[in-house]
Amino acid sequence: MNIRLCNKNETNQVKDIWKYCFNDSDEYVDFYFKYKFNPQNTIVLEDEASVISSLHLNQHKINLNFREYEASYVVGVSTLPEARGIGKMNELMNSSLRHMYNLNQSVSILMPIDFRLYTKYGYENCYDMLLQKLSIYDLKKFKTDGEFKRAESPSDLKEVYSYAVSRYNGYAIRDEKYFEEYIKEMIAEAGYIYINYREKVPVGYIVYSIEGEDFIVRECYYKDIISYKSMLKFIFNHNTQCKNVIINSAMDDPLRFMLDNPRESSFEIKPFMMARIINFSKLIDELDITMLDSELEDGEEILIAIKDGQIEENDGVFKLYAKDRKLKAEKISELKDKTDDLDVFTINELTSICFSYHSIDEIDHIREEKLNNIIAIRDIFSNIKNDLCINHINEYV
Repeated sequence: MNIRLCNKNETNQVKDIWKYCFNDSDEYVDFYFKYKFNPQNTIVLEDEASVISSLHLNQHKINLNFREYEASYVVGVSTLPEARGIGKMNELMNSSLRHMYNLNQSVSILMPIDFRLYTKYGYENCYDMLLQKLSIYDLKKFKTDGEFKRAESPSDLKEVYSYAVSRYNGYAIRDEKYFEEYIKEMIAEAGYIYINYREKVPVGYIVYSIEGEDFIVRECYYKDIISYKSMLKFIFNHNTQCKNVIINSAMDDPLRFMLDNPRESSFEIKPFMMARIINFSKLIDELDITMLDSELEDGEEILIAIKDGQIEENDGVFKLYAKDRKLKAEKISELKDKTDDLDVFTINELTSICFSYHSIDEIDHIREEKLNNIIAIRDIFSNIKNDLCINHINEYV
C-alpha cells in the first residue's frame, strides 16, 4: 500500500469513495467535485493500483488573533471497507500532518464526526456553535424592514459577511469566488440564500433549507439588529409551511434575549470545529505577541515541554524568550531530556490557548497535574486570550 497525493485521473475513484462513505445527494457530490475538490490537496491510499482511502485538505484563510493564516481544512476522511480496521487511517492522518508541515502552514482546522477520532492526532475543539430551537410563532412580533431578494450578487454577500464576522476570532476569510460557489452549493442542496436590502444597500443575509415542518438556518449574518429582526420576520412568514425553527448561530447570538418567553425554546452549546497547531515555533512568531515590562524582558527565558505524537518538530523542550519585545519559541532538546519540574503541555492544550479558546488558568483547572510555573506562563500568554473574544467559524467544506 502506498500513501501519496492524488492524481487527476483518479478523481472518479475518490468520488466513488465519497459516495460510499457519506450520505450526500448526487447533486451535492457533483457540486463538491466540480468546485471544491483539488487532487493536489488530496492524500490517497493506493492498493494494487486502486485508491481505497482518501483525505481532503481544502485550503482556507482564517483570521486568528488579528493575523491572516493559510490553513488546511481536513474534510472527507473516508475509507472503503477492505481497508478499515488495519490502521490505515492512522497512516493517512500522520501523512497529512507531515504534508501540512511541509507546506509551511502554522495551523489546521477539522470538523469531526466523532471528536475522539481526532483528539489523539493533536486536534482540539476550538469553536462552539449555538443551536437554537423554537416555535416559528415565537417570531411573530418582529417587523420587516427593507426588502428581500434571492441572492444573485456575491459581492453583496461578501460585504455583509465581512462586516458581521469582523468582531469574531478565528473566522474564515471569504472572497467573492467563495460566494459564487456558495450560491451554486445551496441550489445543489435544495436550499436558499436571501439578502435583506435597505434602500438598495445589503444589510443582512440568511441561508436556509426547509425540511418537512422545520425551517433550518445554516447561517444568518447582518450589519445591525434591525436587519436581524427583519430576517426573523422573514422566517415567520413561512408559518404556513413550517412549525419549527432551528438556527445555527455564533455564541453571542442575542435571540434568547429578544424572545417574550425563551423558556419554551432551547439553546444548546454545540462543539463545532477542531483546530491544531502544525508548527508551534512559527505560530508563536506569527502571533506577534508583545512582551510588556511585567512579563519577559529581552534576554530572559522560560522553559516548557510539549508532547506532540505526530509532528516531531513540535515535540520536545522549548525555550520561550523575548526578542525586541516579541515572544519567540525555540526547540532546544528532546522531550526525554526534560527535568521533572518542567511544565509539560500537550499540543492539544497549546492549540486551545493559541486559538484563544482557553486561558492558561482554564487549562490548569481541568488538568490533573497542575502547572508549576503558572504565574510566569500566564503572564506570557495573557496577551493572546481576551475574555471578550468569541471564536466563530461556519465552514463545511
